[in-house]
Amino acid sequence: MDIALVLQGGGALGAYEYGAVSELVRNGMRPKIVTGVSIGAINSSAIAGAKGGDIAGSLTELWGRLALDVPKFVPKEHHKNMSLLGNPNFYKNRNDWWNHKEWTSLCDTRPIHETLKQVVDWDRLNDTNNMRIAVTAVNVATGVQTTFSNVDRRMDTRHIIASGSLPPGFPSTEIDGEHYWDGGLFDNTPLPPMFDLLTEDETENLPIVLIDLVPTAELIPGNLDEVRNRMTELSFENRFWDQYGGHAGLLDHARILEEINKLVPPNHPMREESEYHRLMEYRACKNIRVITPIHQTMSEGHDFSKAGIAHRCQSGVAAARTFLEEFFSDAAPKKTKLRNKVRTNAAE
Repeated sequence: MDIALVLQGGGALGAYEYGAVSELVRNGMRPKIVTGVSIGAINSSAIAGAKGGDIAGSLTELWGRLALDVPKFVPKEHHKNMSLLGNPNFYKNRNDWWNHKEWTSLCDTRPIHETLKQVVDWDRLNDTNNMRIAVTAVNVATGVQTTFSNVDRRMDTRHIIASGSLPPGFPSTEIDGEHYWDGGLFDNTPLPPMFDLLTEDETENLPIVLIDLVPTAELIPGNLDEVRNRMTELSFENRFWDQYGGHAGLLDHARILEEINKLVPPNHPMREESEYHRLMEYRACKNIRVITPIHQTMSEGHDFSKAGIAHRCQSGVAAARTFLEEFFSDAAPKKTKLRNKVRTNAAE
């Protein structure tokens, strides 16, 4: 079954996406389009540029490189903080202290450029017949969200890293004389870029699978650490979702747009206007399906320990299995084989 994927940002929480997407493709779901932001953009590049089309294998290679070996003498409660000392295949801390007054970041991101060059098949990523991909970033000077897509340009590591250039840890990424920061600063749920990539038929029929890394949590902080975590969560929660009042609100929005589309005569000049086309793209809201992992604080976002990544990957796998069961629960009998396969995987 063909699907579209929407991948959010959240640092090491992106291992949920690794597990969930791997489970989806193992059970016959084929991404035709993927949009991502921040770590979701990095995952998107491994998906669209998977060598030989092996998406699960590509994600496994990527996260195997990002995972940190923690020395045995380090107490378990400190494992999640080891990445603060650097991550050899992702970033390294700056040490040019003599130049610190001119710093605009704390880390050097050249390692992740090299990692993506090794993991991703860039010719395959830029082949729109294979998959359409879009990632988002924020123009530092203007504050405007920018979308980079293989539909309108040849993409390389800069476009992916621009989407994940979260300050002040990471430096801005320069592309064609413009500087970009993490797209999650503007919107951590890249659904509008997905709508832009859909054909008319896909707007009507293509399932859009959103992996919600930062689900809304009704939490009242009890100390300063929890205040800091909650503040970060509020910045990265699914604003698009909340804007329309959750899933039910999105379905109502799509239904109203369908009614408007029926009321506008076929030859009405309004149908030729770009704003009308942009509005009608949102009819695809009716096709959105959500995979929601268990809640974890945003402080877990820097836990790149092997154990932490393995735990989140398995949580993503479990969430995807639940999603698949629900997705096909009312499907036709021809889907029974797939449901049985999911059950078998869950039992293993």
